[in-house]
Amino acid sequence: MDDQVRIAKNKTIGESRRKTILCHTTMRPLVVELKLDLKCLNKAELNKPYHFFVECRWLCNYLISLDSDSFRNFNTQTRSITSLDKDGNPVARELTMPAKFMQSVCSSLKRDMKALAAKRKKTGKKNGKLKFRAAYDSIELNQYGNTHWICYDDEGDRNGRYRNTVHIAGIKRPIRMFGMDQIPEDAEFANAKLVKKPSGIYLMLTCYIPKHEGKDKKEAKLDIGIDFGIKTTITTSEGEKYEISIRESERLKGLQKKFARQITGSKGWYDTKRLIQREYEKIANKRRAKANQAYHDIVTGRKLIAMQDENIKGWHKGFLGREVQNSALGTLKRKLQANPHVIVIDRFFPSTKMCICGHINESITLSDRVFECPVCGYTEDRDVKAAKTLLLAGEHEKACTCLEGIRTPAERMSDFDVSYEAWKRSALKPEAPSSKR
Repeated sequence: MDDQVRIAKNKTIGESRRKTILCHTTMRPLVVELKLDLKCLNKAELNKPYHFFVECRWLCNYLISLDSDSFRNFNTQTRSITSLDKDGNPVARELTMPAKFMQSVCSSLKRDMKALAAKRKKTGKKNGKLKFRAAYDSIELNQYGNTHWICYDDEGDRNGRYRNTVHIAGIKRPIRMFGMDQIPEDAEFANAKLVKKPSGIYLMLTCYIPKHEGKDKKEAKLDIGIDFGIKTTITTSEGEKYEISIRESERLKGLQKKFARQITGSKGWYDTKRLIQREYEKIANKRRAKANQAYHDIVTGRKLIAMQDENIKGWHKGFLGREVQNSALGTLKRKLQANPHVIVIDRFFPSTKMCICGHINESITLSDRVFECPVCGYTEDRDVKAAKTLLLAGEHEKACTCLEGIRTPAERMSDFDVSYEAWKRSALKPEAPSSKR
């Protein structure tokens, strides 16, 4: 290609990209998960999507093995590479995937290297090198119309044969998709990702939809405090309790017993392994669905949600670690911490022992399921009282950080606020003396 033609082409691409970015600033992104129906492919094309992931792994490991100069000068048009097998022997590989897939592998490795360099600069420690990958489960499709394009609504033939299908580079036949009803009619398609899971191959499609100004206002609700637990996963200050734990199914236990009896590396061993992976995926999806439902019920219409920074990772090491493992506490905690209306209380705050009047009952034990205050006589379920205490602590933190009304004078503070402030001052540890003088 001539230099002038190349410069003109790059200029046109840059102008088009700026227009697209400007258009997307007035829209909001939406990512939908669509499952590919590979049954519509013939025998020759059925293994192609899976083979793309294998070739991406070959290329990724080959690029990791190169030195910095060879990696910097690598040409994405290269089709012959040499990689190592499981025994460490060099094997010649021929790549058949599109060049865009090879470019996505190179760009992802460059991002990983930049992240390692940023971490090394921040911590001042060596992080080592990138490790070889045993699997490659995600392929970026970063150019709509080239790496992928979708026939949607009225873009098919008169019989509707190609409607709700996706065209992927390297595969001639269009592939049907499940879940297209999630996409609004006025959506604009953008980049996507091919993701391999035990249940099949999915397309994570990014769409941009207009921002609707006239949305119905959600009904305002009272502020709420939530308490994490093991026996009861979530307890709110309103007395509601959520159980978001899914135990291992009997089918999974049976498959694991069968897997232990089979010969390692045999065909039946691999078949059972895939069935176990699919069963784990189903259980994870159920836990995620329960966590999302609980999050929606707790957050919708709230202006203040108070929660405690529980050490869920430490709970895994306790004698009830299996109960924590079967729950979705970590997922729910991460989603709540990302919400701007959530106030996180210190991990060591005695929410179970402190009464709403401010008195700390040191005599309460783990076996006491009902809280009784010896000072004011307040009696309440242990977990519900802890959630109410966290709500009071969250309201205090919000009032102290609000510029309009800071409740620092003692005459504006309740008995609980005074006790909470006293606990915060006692919990502060003096700084360790510096070794440098």
